[in-house]
Amino acid sequence: MEFNCDVKIVDAMMGAGKSSAAINYIKRSKDEEKFLIITPYLREVERYKTECPNKKFKQPTFSQGKGSKFASIKTLIDRGENIVSTHALFQRFDNELIDMCRAKNYTLIMDEVANVIEEYRITIKDFDILKKDFVTVDEETGMITWRPDQSDYSGEFSEIKRLCDLGSLAYYSGSIMMWLFPIGAFNAFRKVFILTYMFNSQLQKYYYDFHNLSYEFLGVANLDGSYWFCPEDLKSDSTYDYKKLIHILDSEKMNMIGDRKTDLSVAWFKRNNKNSTMKVLKNNLANFFRHIRNDNSKDNLWTTFKEYKSALQGGGYSRGFLEINARATNDYMTRTSVAYIANRYMNPVIKKFFEVHDIEVNEDGYALSEMLQFIWRSAIRCGNEIWVYIPSSRMRELLADWIEENSK
Repeated sequence: MEFNCDVKIVDAMMGAGKSSAAINYIKRSKDEEKFLIITPYLREVERYKTECPNKKFKQPTFSQGKGSKFASIKTLIDRGENIVSTHALFQRFDNELIDMCRAKNYTLIMDEVANVIEEYRITIKDFDILKKDFVTVDEETGMITWRPDQSDYSGEFSEIKRLCDLGSLAYYSGSIMMWLFPIGAFNAFRKVFILTYMFNSQLQKYYYDFHNLSYEFLGVANLDGSYWFCPEDLKSDSTYDYKKLIHILDSEKMNMIGDRKTDLSVAWFKRNNKNSTMKVLKNNLANFFRHIRNDNSKDNLWTTFKEYKSALQGGGYSRGFLEINARATNDYMTRTSVAYIANRYMNPVIKKFFEVHDIEVNEDGYALSEMLQFIWRSAIRCGNEIWVYIPSSRMRELLADWIEENSK
């Protein structure tokens, strides 16, 4: 695909003012520049609507008898409205909506990266049928296209046909299919701003590289109390000494359960879910909140892989659970006791997909960026002290190294 979109990656720490800089950019834009703002949480939707009154942002809505939110966003685009919505709706872009955005000259501002790649599960038998009768495969890229002579097809593979038409399916290793977010959705915009942190370690970076979509980096600068996009080399430095603000629990007994590099990974949890090891981990978690920290439940914040939440939750801290991939929420910014009970690795199928296409993957960087996103839901976001329990030795060392490199 030939790209003619200008993609800017605004790479700055959580709480560094990326959203505020985006709002200032919008306020100073010309009347004819239209915006589609994609943000993870409804609270941020309201913020853009409130702080940019001149743009009169509209939010896609579901109205009884008038169709879905997806139909609503098409109506708003067709009218040339400025729109703010959530990531879930952006994931549903189709070719019609892509064409409409391009025709109306929209700028996309995406607060945090999108979900851009997943394994698409299909049986080997069905995949063989597809290859024989319905699709062609680019052996260099792995991209799957629906055969033109089957354009009128309607049947059990109709959803696969729709994804092929969007350019959203690829394969590798003979039979493994991957869903890719339609790259044309980004090419539907003249300008694209992605607001994130540690982009070079994120899946969207590898996805852009796979599609050969070029991008440039911006930073955020604080000028007289206001935040603005700026060249990366002029961005504001951190004003915090994280060595004094982030206190990592150093306890041989509490951390022993995560000594090995792969301890507390998804595979580790699957292996130990039904034995006494999980009870030890639960006791450690309870001990951290109830005795080592001895604070109120409203001060607690913790996470693990969602399948194992019930195995670890307990009295006094259960309500402090937040999903491990949480981003862009300020609802927990007063929490000072944080437990990160996980050891993050990329999905091995996704990792292998990029590697077979000669795209170098930084798995430690990915793990660190995901952990930082979670920790920054807590009081550290406002420059306040936090105490953190990270039993995985690998994850704990990644955070300690980051603190050393990013403190004043």
